[in-house]
Amino acid sequence: MAMIREIIPVLLENNDLGLDQARVAMREIMSGEATPAQTAAFLVGLKTKGETVEEVTAMAEVMRDCSRRISPKLNGYLLDTCGTGGDGAGTFNVSTTSALVIAGSGVAVAKHGNRSFTSRCGSADVLESLGLNLEMSPETVEHSIETLGFGFMYAPVFHPAMAHAAAVRREIGVRTVFNILGPLTNPAGANAQLLGVYDPSLLDLMCRAARNLGCRSVMTVHAVDGIDEISVTGKTLVTRLNGYEIKREEVNPEDVGLKRARLEDISGSVPEENARLTARILSGRTPSEDARTQMVLLNAAAGLVLCEKAVDLRDGIELAKGTLEDGRAFELLRNVIRLSKGAERD
Repeated sequence: MAMIREIIPVLLENNDLGLDQARVAMREIMSGEATPAQTAAFLVGLKTKGETVEEVTAMAEVMRDCSRRISPKLNGYLLDTCGTGGDGAGTFNVSTTSALVIAGSGVAVAKHGNRSFTSRCGSADVLESLGLNLEMSPETVEHSIETLGFGFMYAPVFHPAMAHAAAVRREIGVRTVFNILGPLTNPAGANAQLLGVYDPSLLDLMCRAARNLGCRSVMTVHAVDGIDEISVTGKTLVTRLNGYEIKREEVNPEDVGLKRARLEDISGSVPEENARLTARILSGRTPSEDARTQMVLLNAAAGLVLCEKAVDLRDGIELAKGTLEDGRAFELLRNVIRLSKGAERD
């Protein structure tokens, strides 16, 4: 009998799990030993109780052990901009577009992502609409990171064991611990993360869990209007890990020379439309004053600061703006797509 059956009542009694209990439950979910009903009960029970740093760390370790790992040969930082998703704000694919700008600016990016479970368009959806072959082998993605400075790791390819939980996630249709675990299970072992969260209560938890899992430089962010990005619509709460120290701060668009916008100014749509928007931004066809472009510049700047490519957000915004203006970000996108299509033919 699966041990998860004995662990579920612990959650329903509002008790935290020990490290071994969290690991056992996760292994049984990842192996398919837990039934769909047991998986659903565990996920809902954990969500209702509230996840702890220790539980999330232990479960992320199991997910990493079950994944297909890669080890790009690089010096310095390797960044991921994968966030929790699930904010319900309906914005376009800010973190994916920003990741391409960051990579175009000279910081290696191992972007981890999936199709959307809780919104209209996830990172995989928009990149597929742009022409990327999502089914690249891990070896091809590793080569893409090493030679182009950017690779996209499609979660079903790199986390085949997640197939055991995918149907349950879709049927539940609400945020679960898997939204939290996704950003913490980068298969390339990214040592820097810009991590947007859907709830401010996760800022500290995610930052500490990322530190426990070996990240050197982390920024978890949540805009007060609910967006899981650094936003131009108002104040953003930021928790940052630098070395082993965790600091909290706030960012307002006006503080970094940007104009405040409305939520509808940064809205997204279906994958095809979001892909067209991303292409326009990356090719420099939208003005730098456009609210969506400013969102990309601001979040790209944060990634550049995290990886010590920029001294502060204002400096990072200027660097990112130059990357858009001279076409480096768009050319990078084209090269990554071309490489992925070559892999499709092989």
